[in-house]
Amino acid sequence: MQIERVTSLQSFDALEADWRALETGSARNSVFLGWDWQRLWWTHYGCGRQLRILVARAGNKVVGIFPLYLEHHRVARILQVRKLRPIGAGGDTAPDDLGILSDPSCEEAVTQAFVHHILTRCERWQLLDLVDLPSDSPLVDCLARRASHRPALIERAPPNLITYGELPADWDRYRQSLSRNRREVLGRKRRKFEQQPGARFHQIVDDAQIDPAFDRLAELHRRRWQGRTEELSFTSEQYLGFHRDMMHALLHRKRLLFYALEMNGEIIAMFYGFRHAQTCYYFQAGFDPQHAALSPGEVLMGYVIEAAIDAGCTRFDMLKGDYDHKRHFFAQTRQTVDIRVHRPGLIHWLYRVKQWRLERRTPPPRHAGPIQDEQTVAEQVT
Repeated sequence: MQIERVTSLQSFDALEADWRALETGSARNSVFLGWDWQRLWWTHYGCGRQLRILVARAGNKVVGIFPLYLEHHRVARILQVRKLRPIGAGGDTAPDDLGILSDPSCEEAVTQAFVHHILTRCERWQLLDLVDLPSDSPLVDCLARRASHRPALIERAPPNLITYGELPADWDRYRQSLSRNRREVLGRKRRKFEQQPGARFHQIVDDAQIDPAFDRLAELHRRRWQGRTEELSFTSEQYLGFHRDMMHALLHRKRLLFYALEMNGEIIAMFYGFRHAQTCYYFQAGFDPQHAALSPGEVLMGYVIEAAIDAGCTRFDMLKGDYDHKRHFFAQTRQTVDIRVHRPGLIHWLYRVKQWRLERRTPPPRHAGPIQDEQTVAEQVT
């Protein structure tokens, strides 16, 4: 197996056919590792960063891609650190399920080859900052297995919880899976909405409607969260440009889930998500607070889940963010993890001092316990 490094935009674009072929064949693929997300992310967020995509070939066949880039940060406002990070991480749009895209027939071998190459052949990085890795991925296992043989340190952060649910064959069975109270509340709110003049739920599937609908989603999201959080989405030029382009790309591949709740000819709530294989993903939403009495966000989510079931989806994934409103609909959880691999030296020492000072200022969580998996640990890695 040969590993090559892609460092130019021309070589990146030349990978499209092989990339899409791996997307189709990989059981671990996600929207966030797909060609459209990765290539568009680089278009909007790649300025000032250097491509370091790793490609694994067996003979003439591409069997693995590890999309990475190199960037420079300052530590303690003094020294510059060279970070190796996944494409998709580091901007103001939050992905999940990053990592390695590989042929399932040689997933372990591809992962080991990439890890070996990064740790022994890629000399310029000082910090390998891997985020949003599925906790059961071979990459996480590989780093853990080789943790005692090399002079570098790994920090494994507490896991990120993601809410999801398995979808039954029809809407009635889903409703029966809810508690009696939730079932009655959901039904009552839907009936109240449907009694409003011009009430309707619909999917946006016309390419010409994407841009005005996107503008409305951004407006509704800002209205909903203005004053409630300091980290509003749909504000930066990069975020707006990336997701507008992403919607068009997903629509053309029949993967866009873009829904609206309308009343009197006015859209009062919107849902933005994706479909990948048999899974529906919830990414962003917004509603007009002036209509909060109708619970438009909750009503819309019920319609979207019903539409996903009717379309044959078998799973609904709420993605990152452990919020109460997500647990109203589903109760199962999965995990992603963030892992940092350091090269030993002054940079690593400064990070340790920074973390120590942060821990001294931050009170421990209420339910902190001795479970090592859920604490940040330092181990030696190959």
